Amino acid sequence: MLPTTTEMQMPYSDIVLDTVPETEIPHARFTSGLFIYDEVFLNGRLLGRYWSSSGSIRPDMHFRWANWYTEVAPKLPADAFSLALEGETLAGGWQWLGAEECADPSGFRGEGRPVRHARIRLGHERRPVEVAVHMRLDGSPFMIRWLEITNKGERPTAISAVSPWSGLIWQHRCAEHTPPDCPSPFELAYTHHFNWGEEGDLWWEPLAEGTKVVDGGHKGRSGWGRPAFLLRNRANGELLWGELGWSGNWCMAFTCTKDEAGGQASLIFSIGPDAADPALRVLEPGETVRTPYVHLALFHDDLDACVQAAHAHVRHTVMPAQLPGLNQRVEANHRGYICDRETEAGLKREIDIAASIGAEVFVVDAGWFGPEPNRWGANVGDWYAGAWLAGGLEPISAYAHLKGLRFGLWVEIESIGQAARLRQEHPDWILTRDGQPVADGRALDLSKPEVVAWMESEIVRLIRQYDLDLFRLDYNTAVLEGGNRVYRGFVENTLWRHCEALYGLLDRVRARFPHVIFENCAGGGGRLDWEILRRFQITEISDWMRAPRGIKILNGLSFSLPPEVCLRTFGTETGEHVLDGDLDFQLRVAILSHPIFRGISPTLEELNPLLQARIVHALDLYKNFIRPMLPECRVFHHTGLLPLFELTPWCVLEYAAVDRSRAVVGLFRTADIGEDCYTLYPRGLDLGRDYRVTFDNLRETIQCSGAALAQEGLRVYLPTNLTSELLLLEEIRRSY
Repeated sequence: MLPTTTEMQMPYSDIVLDTVPETEIPHARFTSGLFIYDEVFLNGRLLGRYWSSSGSIRPDMHFRWANWYTEVAPKLPADAFSLALEGETLAGGWQWLGAEECADPSGFRGEGRPVRHARIRLGHERRPVEVAVHMRLDGSPFMIRWLEITNKGERPTAISAVSPWSGLIWQHRCAEHTPPDCPSPFELAYTHHFNWGEEGDLWWEPLAEGTKVVDGGHKGRSGWGRPAFLLRNRANGELLWGELGWSGNWCMAFTCTKDEAGGQASLIFSIGPDAADPALRVLEPGETVRTPYVHLALFHDDLDACVQAAHAHVRHTVMPAQLPGLNQRVEANHRGYICDRETEAGLKREIDIAASIGAEVFVVDAGWFGPEPNRWGANVGDWYAGAWLAGGLEPISAYAHLKGLRFGLWVEIESIGQAARLRQEHPDWILTRDGQPVADGRALDLSKPEVVAWMESEIVRLIRQYDLDLFRLDYNTAVLEGGNRVYRGFVENTLWRHCEALYGLLDRVRARFPHVIFENCAGGGGRLDWEILRRFQITEISDWMRAPRGIKILNGLSFSLPPEVCLRTFGTETGEHVLDGDLDFQLRVAILSHPIFRGISPTLEELNPLLQARIVHALDLYKNFIRPMLPECRVFHHTGLLPLFELTPWCVLEYAAVDRSRAVVGLFRTADIGEDCYTLYPRGLDLGRDYRVTFDNLRETIQCSGAALAQEGLRVYLPTNLTSELLLLEEIRRSY
């Protein structure tokens, strides 16, 4: 199989800051890989001039011939960013203050890549405000953009709305290029459902003429529907991938315009934070704030290649480096049989069971803390061991380490429960909206520095006191529109300050404990944006465990997130066991991600030896065949985007080693419809090599050439719903 266009890209980046030839019009061109984004400053507006996925620079003569500067640009309906202060949209009226290339201040990883960074500075003629437009490139297909907004006035002001990156993406002829049955040349993929247990519901929707707005349901967090999109141009084959790095409420909009008579269409986008209150963020005189980051990539490639580029960006730019020797360790979590019934003897028994199957990390989850037994949700905020753990957690940590397991602990540090002593001592720390408690008073107000200082000190204490190897942060409180307050004469929503405070707190704690694994969770996958993930090595992607939705959630989220960072659970914690899928189905979902076990057996004596053998076999495959290639594996979604709530017969995922020496393919029967046989054409192999193919169900092995596998395929027969097959493909190395 030949490498794709995206795979062949060298890490090349370039920045040009000059003027349009024969004019004084400021011009900027940014190149990262084959992606070019070009903009000009004209008549008080920063405007996107063109986007290119081919690396080809467009000659200025075409813009002159089309009278672009005099006739087209003044009519463009969207600038390259948008900002409103105190309810006034500052469209137009900007003044050019300069542009320069300078060191990258963002803190994104860029080891071994040609990282370049530029800043365009603008002032406004009507408002005392300056904006610095930042662009970061590193030679990959993704560019990162953000704004710095400075209040240059003598009184406070307030950001009402902001989109760090917006504007016209496509405007071209489409009638002769678009399939006749397509209602639109443009299609949008986004997470269509926004509620708990509905993560990863990613699928294509044609964009009708008009404006499509997606806001994730305003859950008070980035949410179970992620602030991300894919835009597909059916007329020219390009795909634009966008991600907003933001953990509060957000909004993205897409405006499609059609000229049926002229056979043309255009598409405009914007994306940014959102709030129900007049002020997103108040700025003091002289204060500078940074907006959320926007990550964009423009491709002309197949979707698999785009996914692999996104995974490379997440692995090497967004998320922290995995800790050597600690990456992708098999976890066991106590919440399976002793939920809210924690005792020292019971937790030690859970550790023994975890060790018996080959788990490598043991995590004590919710239920270990607070004043009242069996009420973990009401106890949050009191982070001391409950009376039912008379010896504290120190003996549990020590026992886990004695058994050869790392030790981790669950904390929901942003919340304050009804039974918590903290709530009685600090009622003023409760988040409020219009003077009333938010989420029944269960949320802490992170706009207060003293609250953030207490949270940080508690995390530091817990890591030290219990000798933690892993810190698991959860966030189950739904604050919806968030809190607000009257501040400096404005009604300010507090979600922006919540995010700022949380990011800063986590950055400081991680710097103090560089050898601790940080694990993200938020009611499952309720906070999966790329900015919160900059602070975690692994993340829960959903609390939903049951088939077939569990594998479809992994399928949907593994478009944006590489599988090795995505926790998937095997066990008994949640209900509806009748919809588990067969035993191997359940185990294979877990080992095709980052496996975590919640509920293996009530006791070691009651552990079914047949069940134990299947678990041990699955983990042996994970540790020895799958895990070694996971950190750089290429993911192929053979069945594409799968709506969660539509019946689909199959879900097929392939992970291939980057050197094409091996691959694993999970084939899952997800509904009793369609054909019982699936013909698999592996995509991640080398056509010129030979491979050994093992069918895990049959325990049989055959030998095939890469060419035969790719061209003739393998037929897999699964007549029964909620069953699966696992194929292991490994190069046969010849010795001559």
